Order: sequence, then structure tokens, then C-alpha cells
Amino acid sequence: MCTVSWLHTPDGYQLLCNRDEKRTRRPAEAPRVFGDGDIRYLAPVDGDYGGTWISANEFGISICLLNGSPSNRRASADENVSRGRLVTAVAKARTAWEATDQVNAMDLSKFAPFQLVAIGVERPVMMVAWDGQNAVTHVDSDKRMPLVSSSVDPAGVLEFRRERFKKLLSSTDSVDGVLLFQFHQSHTGLYPDAYSPCMHREDAETVSFSWVKVSPSAVEFFYSPSAPCRWTPGVTTTIERRST
Repeated sequence: MCTVSWLHTPDGYQLLCNRDEKRTRRPAEAPRVFGDGDIRYLAPVDGDYGGTWISANEFGISICLLNGSPSNRRASADENVSRGRLVTAVAKARTAWEATDQVNAMDLSKFAPFQLVAIGVERPVMMVAWDGQNAVTHVDSDKRMPLVSSSVDPAGVLEFRRERFKKLLSSTDSVDGVLLFQFHQSHTGLYPDAYSPCMHREDAETVSFSWVKVSPSAVEFFYSPSAPCRWTPGVTTTIERRST
């Protein structure tokens, strides 16, 4: 369960992600540098299953994973194979095209439904959507933003958050990272609920916030281990940007 948005800049991009999980899940480990001398990438680590839901490598390629629609799920999907392994498997891709090609070459039958988006400095933004039976590659996924997943009223949550996103963007002539952060931090009203981008339910809530900034010289990953509405201090990890 997540909400993901991004913004293209003249020389890079910014990617923002709210991660929503059950309150019973273990906390994730903060992002660190992975790589064995070839291609380095930054990623947090899931506390229960390993793997990750978001990564950014030194070529400026970011991968972000959301759950797919539970209604289309195949009964044969292996619950023991974490979808977070998909991200680590393609985290070293040099282009968004390469990342989605690698996903499509995998045996996806072992995974529950997912949406995986790959973004780089060069467009288009790519996405693979797996519903448990078929994988569809979407090119130029800017028009699908924000990406949303929810285990409660998926269609209603998607509609609400996208409408809120449209209203926020229509209120200004200048869209920047601060505006996107306001969206990720927002609630439906005085009190947070299951529909707000910053989600809080009795059984689950937004458990972390990630903000990736890619510039010509660096890949910067800010991570806060709580909902963005709480202003919990985070950590920023940076690696030098590498040209292809």
C-alpha cells in the first residue's frame, strides 16, 4: 500500500513515496548503499521479508513498487516470495527501459499482483502492472500519477487521492517538490483516515516517507521512518551521480 508521485526537473527529477503498511509489520531499516564494486544503489530494507519497495542507483534510475489489485490475484501466487525482491533484482538497471525489460523476463507467477514503476532523467517513465495473470507495460506513465495502492476500497481511494492531487496542482502555476510533499502529507479533513494520502487506519498507516532527488551530480535519498504528517527527523544518504 503506497502513494507515489514524481516531478521532472530540467536536469533531473524528484520522486516521493508514502509507504502504508499494517501496524504489526516490523520497522524497515533506513536506506544504505548497496553494490559490490559495479553499480551502487540506495535502498531501505523491509523489516519482515528483506527486499525493498524503493531504490535509486548511481545512474539516476529509481524503482518503486506498489501492490496490485487484490481482486485479480491468482490463488497460486507464492506468499513466501516477497515482491520486494523484484526491486532489488532490477535496482542496477541503467535505464528505465532496461528495468522493465528485466521484470518482464522474470517468472512472475510466483509473485502476488504489483505495480512497478521505473523512472530516470530521460523520459519516458515506465511501469509494469502484473495482475496475477498478465503483465502489461505502460510507457509514459506521467499521466498515471499519482500511483496509489490500498487494501481497503482500492477504487475509491485511488479516485479520492487523484482528485486531491488534481485540485492541488490546479491551485498553482508552479509545481515543485514542496507542493508534492504537501500532497503526501495531507489528510482528508481535520482527521486522517483510509482515503488520505497520509493514511491512518486502526490496523494500518503510513509508516515511512521517502524523497529521492536526482541531479546531474548526485542521487540524494531522504528517508523518514514515520508518516510525513508527524515531522519525524529523517536521514539523507547521497551517492555521486554516474553518467552512462
